[in-house]
Amino acid sequence: MAELRNQDRSGIASDGSPLGDAEGQRLAALYRYGVLDTTAEPAFDALASLAAWFCGASTSLISLVDRDRLWFKSRLGFDAESAPRTNAPCASAILEPDELLLLEDQRGDARFAAHPTIGAAAGWRFYAGAPLVTPEGWPIGTLCVLGREPRRLSKRQQEALRLLAEQVVAQLELRRARTLLEAQGSTDDVTGVWNRQAFERRLLEEWARWGRHGGNLALLAVDLDHFKHFNDLHGHVRGDEALQQVALSLEGTLRAHDVLAHFGAGEFGVILPMTDASGATAAAERTHCAMDELVWAVEPLTVSVGVAVAIHGSDVEATALAARAHRALTLAKAHGRDRVEVCLA
Repeated sequence: MAELRNQDRSGIASDGSPLGDAEGQRLAALYRYGVLDTTAEPAFDALASLAAWFCGASTSLISLVDRDRLWFKSRLGFDAESAPRTNAPCASAILEPDELLLLEDQRGDARFAAHPTIGAAAGWRFYAGAPLVTPEGWPIGTLCVLGREPRRLSKRQQEALRLLAEQVVAQLELRRARTLLEAQGSTDDVTGVWNRQAFERRLLEEWARWGRHGGNLALLAVDLDHFKHFNDLHGHVRGDEALQQVALSLEGTLRAHDVLAHFGAGEFGVILPMTDASGATAAAERTHCAMDELVWAVEPLTVSVGVAVAIHGSDVEATALAARAHRALTLAKAHGRDRVEVCLA
């Protein structure tokens, strides 16, 4: 991990060059777990509690080192959900993935004392962090304990912290395997994108996240115009080929964290996290215009698109958002099809 040690915690190499390949691969390893910004899970909370108990600490964290922040999958005796990455002990710990970072008193350490969340500036004197290292060798965070008085860990406590960090990674691996197994039953047989059931589960997850953290959430309802007639005229084989073309084209217009699903026949849905009305409308126009770029095997198809955005203080269920998106889609069809309509209330 020498490449990581040669980069500072801001994501800029020590010589001033852009983020290196090693850090990019480390972040990719972290993102593969799909765990950032997820809700608390008992398995991780139990490991954080065990770390605190073994180490005689009142506070423990499972800290994941993202590009510009630390995000805490589990936290005991700690309020903040995230913290800046720059000058954070956890960010320094991953530079030496084979070693624990042990700070008996951060107040005397110029590297970390001023950190506003887990440094001496926030009242934390003692810190001990065991790096979380993936089976491929990428350090993605730490299991750490903190205290407000200077102290040190015994050798047995250090070994316990190291072993529990390994169990955190094991839980991440199990979580990832479970997600992959679930995904096998979540894809549409024709298009390869998500199916309706998976889409509805993900919508509820994004809805819960939107409710907790605020921000924006939007939904697109997309329907191929006159697709039944297309199927009747050209047959279901050609129809399936057209659906595959459309799905691939729609994916090309979306961001990596957007969610595309095929509901059946010519109907698709798109979840747009962190997207306001203008962004959702722009995404809808891109999906609409993408049909013009396709080379069709028999005859061209167009799409009608309905746009809806979640409303704070008004929407109490995800079904309200979905109903507005479908109302907008109905308007698009009523107004001649091959167009985008927005329903904001």
